[in-house]
Amino acid sequence: MIDALKARWRTHVQMLGNFNADVVGRTFDNLCRSYSEPHRHYHTLAHLTALFDCLEAHGEEIGDAPRVAFAAWYHDIVYDPRRTDNEAKSAERAMKELDDLGADNTLRSHVVQLILATKDHTKGGRDYDDDVFLDADLSILGSDEAAYRDYVKNVRAEYAHIDEQAWKTGRSTFLKKTLNAPRIFRTGIFEGELAGQARKNIAWELAQLEAGVG
Repeated sequence: MIDALKARWRTHVQMLGNFNADVVGRTFDNLCRSYSEPHRHYHTLAHLTALFDCLEAHGEEIGDAPRVAFAAWYHDIVYDPRRTDNEAKSAERAMKELDDLGADNTLRSHVVQLILATKDHTKGGRDYDDDVFLDADLSILGSDEAAYRDYVKNVRAEYAHIDEQAWKTGRSTFLKKTLNAPRIFRTGIFEGELAGQARKNIAWELAQLEAGVG
Protein backbone atom coordinates (compact mmCIF):
# COMPACT_ATOMS: atom_id res chain seq x y z
CA MET A 1 0.00 0.00 0.00
CA ILE A 2 2.79 2.43 0.85
CA ASP A 3 4.51 1.85 -2.48
CA ALA A 4 1.28 2.50 -4.39
CA LEU A 5 0.67 5.69 -2.43
CA LYS A 6 4.23 6.83 -2.99
CA ALA A 7 3.80 6.37 -6.74
CA ARG A 8 0.63 8.46 -6.62
CA TRP A 9 2.37 11.11 -4.54
CA ARG A 10 5.20 11.42 -7.05
CA THR A 11 2.74 11.73 -9.90
CA HIS A 12 0.78 14.43 -8.12
CA VAL A 13 3.83 16.40 -7.02
CA GLN A 14 5.13 16.36 -10.60
CA MET A 15 2.01 18.32 -11.54
CA LEU A 16 3.49 21.12 -9.42
CA GLY A 17 6.82 20.94 -11.23
CA ASN A 18 8.66 20.13 -8.00
CA PHE A 19 11.72 17.96 -8.38
CA ASN A 20 13.28 18.57 -4.96
CA ALA A 21 13.59 14.95 -3.91
CA ASP A 22 14.35 15.81 -0.29
CA VAL A 23 11.26 17.98 0.21
CA VAL A 24 9.03 15.60 -1.72
CA GLY A 25 10.24 12.53 0.17
CA ARG A 26 10.16 14.16 3.60
CA THR A 27 6.65 15.50 3.07
CA PHE A 28 5.38 12.09 1.97
CA ASP A 29 6.93 10.41 5.02
CA ASN A 30 5.26 12.95 7.29
CA LEU A 31 1.92 12.36 5.58
CA CYS A 32 2.22 8.63 6.17
CA ARG A 33 3.10 9.12 9.82
CA SER A 34 0.05 11.29 10.34
CA TYR A 35 -2.33 8.80 8.75
CA SER A 36 -0.74 5.99 10.80
CA GLU A 37 -1.33 7.52 14.24
CA PRO A 38 -2.38 4.86 16.78
CA HIS A 39 -5.77 6.42 17.58
CA ARG A 40 -6.87 6.10 13.96
CA HIS A 41 -8.91 3.08 12.89
CA TYR A 42 -10.85 4.33 9.87
CA HIS A 43 -9.12 7.59 8.88
CA THR A 44 -5.96 5.75 7.92
CA LEU A 45 -3.75 5.08 4.91
CA ALA A 46 -6.33 2.47 3.88
CA HIS A 47 -9.00 5.18 3.73
CA LEU A 48 -6.66 7.37 1.73
CA THR A 49 -6.01 4.51 -0.70
CA ALA A 50 -9.73 3.79 -1.08
CA LEU A 51 -10.40 7.48 -1.71
CA PHE A 52 -7.82 7.63 -4.48
CA ASP A 53 -9.19 4.41 -5.99
CA CYS A 54 -12.65 5.97 -6.08
CA LEU A 55 -11.46 9.29 -7.49
CA GLU A 56 -9.44 7.57 -10.20
CA ALA A 57 -12.44 5.41 -11.13
CA HIS A 58 -14.34 8.67 -11.73
CA GLY A 59 -11.42 10.57 -13.20
CA GLU A 60 -13.37 11.58 -16.29
CA GLU A 61 -15.66 13.61 -14.02
CA ILE A 62 -12.81 15.74 -12.64
CA GLY A 63 -11.60 18.87 -14.38
CA ASP A 64 -9.00 20.18 -11.90
CA ALA A 65 -7.01 17.08 -10.98
CA PRO A 66 -4.31 18.77 -8.82
CA ARG A 67 -6.88 20.44 -6.57
CA VAL A 68 -8.74 17.19 -5.97
CA ALA A 69 -5.55 15.16 -5.51
CA PHE A 70 -4.03 17.42 -2.88
CA ALA A 71 -7.34 17.85 -1.09
CA ALA A 72 -7.37 14.06 -0.80
CA TRP A 73 -3.85 13.94 0.62
CA TYR A 74 -4.54 16.56 3.24
CA HIS A 75 -8.24 16.33 4.10
CA ASP A 76 -7.68 14.12 7.16
CA ILE A 77 -4.01 14.90 7.79
CA VAL A 78 -4.99 16.24 11.23
CA TYR A 79 -7.52 13.95 12.89
CA ASP A 80 -8.38 13.87 16.58
CA PRO A 81 -11.95 12.72 17.31
CA ARG A 82 -11.89 14.70 20.55
CA ARG A 83 -11.52 18.00 18.67
CA THR A 84 -13.83 19.99 16.42
CA ASP A 85 -11.21 21.86 14.40
CA ASN A 86 -9.64 19.00 12.46
CA GLU A 87 -10.62 20.43 9.08
CA ALA A 88 -9.24 23.86 9.92
CA LYS A 89 -5.98 22.38 11.20
CA SER A 90 -5.71 20.11 8.14
CA ALA A 91 -6.25 23.13 5.89
CA GLU A 92 -3.49 25.04 7.72
CA ARG A 93 -1.06 22.21 7.21
CA ALA A 94 -2.01 21.88 3.55
CA MET A 95 -1.43 25.58 3.00
CA LYS A 96 2.06 25.44 4.49
CA GLU A 97 3.23 22.20 2.91
CA LEU A 98 1.83 23.00 -0.52
CA ASP A 99 3.74 26.27 -0.35
CA ASP A 100 6.91 24.28 0.43
CA LEU A 101 6.14 22.06 -2.56
CA GLY A 102 5.80 25.05 -4.88
CA ALA A 103 2.03 25.15 -5.40
CA ASP A 104 0.68 28.48 -6.57
CA ASN A 105 -1.71 30.60 -4.50
CA THR A 106 -4.79 29.64 -6.51
CA LEU A 107 -4.25 25.92 -6.05
CA ARG A 108 -3.51 26.29 -2.35
CA SER A 109 -6.62 28.40 -1.85
CA HIS A 110 -8.86 25.93 -3.66
CA VAL A 111 -7.42 22.95 -1.77
CA VAL A 112 -7.99 24.74 1.53
CA GLN A 113 -11.60 25.57 0.59
CA LEU A 114 -12.26 21.95 -0.33
CA ILE A 115 -10.76 20.60 2.90
CA LEU A 116 -12.93 23.00 4.90
CA ALA A 117 -15.98 21.79 2.96
CA THR A 118 -15.48 18.28 4.37
CA LYS A 119 -16.70 19.54 7.76
CA ASP A 120 -20.24 19.28 6.38
CA HIS A 121 -20.44 17.33 3.12
CA THR A 122 -24.11 18.20 2.63
CA LYS A 123 -23.34 21.87 1.99
CA GLY A 124 -21.19 21.00 -1.01
CA GLY A 125 -18.17 22.78 -2.38
CA ARG A 126 -17.48 25.58 -4.79
CA ASP A 127 -18.12 23.59 -7.99
CA TYR A 128 -18.65 20.15 -9.51
CA ASP A 129 -15.07 18.99 -8.89
CA ASP A 130 -15.52 19.69 -5.22
CA ASP A 131 -18.78 17.76 -5.15
CA VAL A 132 -17.17 14.75 -6.82
CA PHE A 133 -14.50 14.79 -4.13
CA LEU A 134 -17.02 15.14 -1.30
CA ASP A 135 -19.07 12.26 -2.69
CA ALA A 136 -15.99 10.08 -3.04
CA ASP A 137 -15.07 10.80 0.56
CA LEU A 138 -18.52 9.53 1.63
CA SER A 139 -18.64 6.63 -0.82
CA ILE A 140 -18.07 4.18 2.05
CA LEU A 141 -21.76 4.70 2.87
CA GLY A 142 -22.63 2.87 -0.33
CA SER A 143 -20.06 0.10 -0.02
CA ASP A 144 -20.89 -3.60 0.22
CA GLU A 145 -22.17 -4.92 3.54
CA ALA A 146 -18.85 -6.30 4.78
CA ALA A 147 -16.94 -3.10 4.06
CA TYR A 148 -19.67 -1.01 5.66
CA ARG A 149 -19.63 -3.09 8.83
CA ASP A 150 -15.86 -2.72 9.06
CA TYR A 151 -16.29 1.04 8.63
CA VAL A 152 -18.84 1.18 11.46
CA LYS A 153 -16.58 -0.85 13.75
CA ASN A 154 -13.56 1.32 12.98
CA VAL A 155 -15.35 4.64 13.41
CA ARG A 156 -16.73 3.45 16.75
CA ALA A 157 -13.18 2.53 17.81
CA GLU A 158 -12.04 6.07 17.03
CA TYR A 159 -14.72 7.33 19.40
CA ALA A 160 -13.97 4.85 22.17
CA HIS A 161 -13.84 7.79 24.60
CA ILE A 162 -17.59 8.33 24.06
CA ASP A 163 -19.96 6.21 26.16
CA GLU A 164 -22.55 4.04 24.47
CA GLN A 165 -25.53 6.33 25.04
CA ALA A 166 -23.73 9.41 23.74
CA TRP A 167 -22.49 7.45 20.74
CA LYS A 168 -25.96 6.11 19.98
CA THR A 169 -27.50 9.58 20.20
CA GLY A 170 -24.89 11.32 18.07
CA ARG A 171 -24.52 8.61 15.48
CA SER A 172 -28.28 8.10 15.13
CA THR A 173 -28.77 11.82 14.57
CA PHE A 174 -26.25 11.79 11.72
CA LEU A 175 -27.65 8.63 10.16
CA LYS A 176 -31.28 9.76 10.31
CA LYS A 177 -30.42 13.12 8.79
CA THR A 178 -28.58 11.35 5.97
CA LEU A 179 -31.32 8.77 5.42
CA ASN A 180 -34.13 11.33 5.41
CA ALA A 181 -32.45 13.67 2.96
CA PRO A 182 -33.89 13.75 -0.59
CA ARG A 183 -30.57 12.40 -1.82
CA ILE A 184 -27.40 11.14 -0.17
CA PHE A 185 -24.81 12.20 -2.73
CA ARG A 186 -24.46 15.56 -4.43
CA THR A 187 -23.56 14.32 -7.92
CA GLY A 188 -25.83 12.31 -10.13
CA ILE A 189 -23.21 9.68 -10.85
CA PHE A 190 -22.60 8.82 -7.18
CA GLU A 191 -26.29 9.04 -6.33
CA GLY A 192 -27.09 6.64 -9.14
CA GLU A 193 -24.33 4.19 -8.31
CA LEU A 194 -24.36 4.13 -4.53
CA ALA A 195 -27.44 5.71 -2.95
CA GLY A 196 -29.54 2.54 -2.96
CA GLN A 197 -26.93 0.50 -1.12
CA ALA A 198 -26.16 3.43 1.17
CA ARG A 199 -29.77 3.58 2.32
CA LYS A 200 -29.73 -0.15 3.05
CA ASN A 201 -26.50 0.17 5.02
CA ILE A 202 -27.72 3.13 7.03
CA ALA A 203 -31.03 1.43 7.83
CA TRP A 204 -29.12 -1.62 9.04
CA GLU A 205 -26.87 0.47 11.29
CA LEU A 206 -29.83 2.37 12.74
CA ALA A 207 -31.53 -0.92 13.55
CA GLN A 208 -28.34 -2.11 15.30
CA LEU A 209 -28.17 1.08 17.35
CA GLU A 210 -31.82 0.90 18.32
CA ALA A 211 -31.38 -2.74 19.34
CA GLY A 212 -28.38 -1.78 21.45
CA VAL A 213 -25.98 -3.91 19.43
CA GLY A 214 -22.48 -2.41 19.49
